[in-house]
Amino acid sequence: MSEQLEGESFQGKVTQLLFVNPQTGYAVARLKVEEDGPGRPAARQKEVTLVGQLAELAPGMLVRVSGRYETHPSFGVQFRVERFETLAGAELGALERYLIDEVKGVGPTLARRIIERFGDETENVLTYAPERLREVRGLSATVAQRISALWRERVGLRELTVFLRTHGVPGFLAQRLYKILGHGALDIIKRDPYVLVATVSGVGFKTADLIAEKIGIARDSPERARAGLLYMLQRMAEEGHVCVPEEHLRTQLETHLGIGSALCWSALSELERRGAIVVEPSHGETWIYLRHLFQAERDLAQLMWRHRGERSPLRPDAVADAVVSAEERLGLALSPEQKKALRVALTHKTAIITGGPGTGKTTLLRALLDALDELRLKYALAAPTGRAARRLAETTGREAKTIHRLLEYSPETGSFVRGPNFPLSVDFLVLDEASMIDVELFADLLAALEAKTSLVIVGDRDQLPSVGPGQVLADLIASGLFPVVQLRQIYRQEQRSQIVAAAHRINSGLMPEFGGDASSDFFFLERNAPEEVLATVKQLVHTRLIGNFGLRDPSEIQVLSPMNRGALGVQALNTELQALLNPRGREIKAGQRHFREGDRVIQLRNNYEKQVFNGDLGRIVRFDDELGRVEVAFDDHRVLYDLTSLTEDLALGYAVTVHKSQGSQYPAVVLVLHHSHYLMLRRNLLYTAVSRAERVCVIVGSRAALLHAVRNAAESRRFTRLTERLRSLAGADKPALSS
Repeated sequence: MSEQLEGESFQGKVTQLLFVNPQTGYAVARLKVEEDGPGRPAARQKEVTLVGQLAELAPGMLVRVSGRYETHPSFGVQFRVERFETLAGAELGALERYLIDEVKGVGPTLARRIIERFGDETENVLTYAPERLREVRGLSATVAQRISALWRERVGLRELTVFLRTHGVPGFLAQRLYKILGHGALDIIKRDPYVLVATVSGVGFKTADLIAEKIGIARDSPERARAGLLYMLQRMAEEGHVCVPEEHLRTQLETHLGIGSALCWSALSELERRGAIVVEPSHGETWIYLRHLFQAERDLAQLMWRHRGERSPLRPDAVADAVVSAEERLGLALSPEQKKALRVALTHKTAIITGGPGTGKTTLLRALLDALDELRLKYALAAPTGRAARRLAETTGREAKTIHRLLEYSPETGSFVRGPNFPLSVDFLVLDEASMIDVELFADLLAALEAKTSLVIVGDRDQLPSVGPGQVLADLIASGLFPVVQLRQIYRQEQRSQIVAAAHRINSGLMPEFGGDASSDFFFLERNAPEEVLATVKQLVHTRLIGNFGLRDPSEIQVLSPMNRGALGVQALNTELQALLNPRGREIKAGQRHFREGDRVIQLRNNYEKQVFNGDLGRIVRFDDELGRVEVAFDDHRVLYDLTSLTEDLALGYAVTVHKSQGSQYPAVVLVLHHSHYLMLRRNLLYTAVSRAERVCVIVGSRAALLHAVRNAAESRRFTRLTERLRSLAGADKPALSS
């Protein structure tokens, strides 16, 4: 970690830009200091190396910088700039150098002619009278326009950066805003600061609200109402809702943002007119959608209904022979419900197979794939996350891909290559861990299927729904329009596991039974005071579990918590576990987060370009200060992150929420369950957490919290209309096809 020395503020002239990352704004520059003072490192060095968000600097600029000296282990003493302002004036030599370096088509001779023609007036000409550049001999109209545009851009970018910094917005975001909004970016933002929320991630509604207040935009302005409505819809989408009842949305806007009904109605009308939202009446209720979620839900329903209408080409006798052959070749004795599931999967265009841990889903999949081989049919296996895909490949012995890789995401177009015009050419698609798939991804997947492709959907209907919007598996089952086989029997090899038994007892509303001997794999350690819970968790992760259950080091242990915030939330647990497990790694600060080399981290959002997805766990392997990047190793590849995007992409991963753990299996799980988590304590959350453990699960917390979670069968309601849409397409409510 860098050694902190002392705070400082001084001014000087930029002599050199050593490095610039235009995407992040990170730069390294040399500054010739013009102020001296007793005992200052600057006074001794005369020239200082600056690091920070400095991309808008140029050689010759006069600037005042504020920040702090630090000692880099490789590059020595540097001055990390926290704030800076540009001062009037720049020497002609610097201007000449700038023209040569930055403007294509301007060489040393032409740059010298410009300086000789205008002298001390060069800056004013470039800024206020660029048409006068035509007075320079040998300067074409094209080059004059280019020089003028680049100079205006540099000035505009500096002004935008200063404005943002003044209002608490990171200066590096100016680069992105300028690229999107162009030369008029500052004027656009001053007219409507809420553009910030819609334009770049990293600026929240509250920040835009503060800027608006400072520049005199009223709290009851139409701009604020429209931005607040979109912000609230986006926030609810992040909580899993596909749509929102109008009355509920009005209540949320009034309660949280102080936006009244009249303003809300006006904002709804205008945003609907612009096409940003969809307002859809249905059965006496009015539903509000973000447009992309409306399209995804509508398309998904239509595609599923169309697919249901197709017929499987397989003959019943061929299916029966393939089932018998699969049993013989694999040496299996399938149970009656497994045979039924296999027949349903082979004879229907869409089949749903659901069951809890230990109910033979893996065995069934192996038999299904063997039968497909026997029938000489082409198939593909997919799962929502990298971990789930790898586990599917390991258990079946066949190649499996994430849905994103199967659909071949293209960073160049920002979309999937596979779709209606270039579909997947397979006879069967087997989709595992389907409870994790959100409405948009499922719609994209269905759009890439040919009419001939049979779809087998496998998942656990009792787990938590997807992190993204929707609850697709639950809605498909609830529609009653697709054949569903529920696997219930727990098989002999799993009956010895108390983890499996506990998961099923919890799912039935019964208190789990805990082990009390060396053969047990499921434990409850009752601790009531938060500090006692924390101390026990740290002991388990650091020492008590290591050397037992085949665990070799803490990286095999995952701590889970129901909540992000609070004394026993994920954020607080990560701070404590980082200090315990990685106390001395080189450190950087990103927002309020501190990352160290060697830290376990979790991906917070889907990043298709980098091929990392919400919930993926990795480890920081190194910092590159010069390039302003962090390298993270995930299970199958390494990814580079710009320092400025860390807070959007990564968080510490020693502890994660139960929601983020979906689709993953860990050798050991330590689950924190406390009465302070009361609002999140539900049966499906506890069930999901326990079923993540492979070898051992330890619950640490209060018995009252555990009992409340077991008894609370109420699920957090998600607003979604997929079931209603499917039944509407069918013409009427249909009887369930599940069994």
